[in-house]
Amino acid sequence: MRKLLAVMLIAGGMTFAADGAAIFKSKGCASCHQPAADTVGPGLKKIAQAYAGKEGELVKFLKGEAPAIVDPAKEAIMKAQLTMVKNLPEDQLKALADFILSHK
Repeated sequence: MRKLLAVMLIAGGMTFAADGAAIFKSKGCASCHQPAADTVGPGLKKIAQAYAGKEGELVKFLKGEAPAIVDPAKEAIMKAQLTMVKNLPEDQLKALADFILSHK
């Protein structure tokens, strides 16, 4: 039973990161955020560096509950886009944040 639980936990962790990538893609985030380059919005690497060790703050931002700490001048553009993600379940928001933070 313990082995089964361990396997389930490991498998769940692997799908968690994959879920974040799927959410990022399905919500159209890539149209403004590229892995390493700033386009309409900051690149994922820049976001990951700014939010390093601050996953909770990133999740709050994704919910629309915290100000942007990366490129605040473009916050109004992003606020309009947050409607696509801010009401996601907490686990999906964390998966999305983990995916973004993986781009250090």
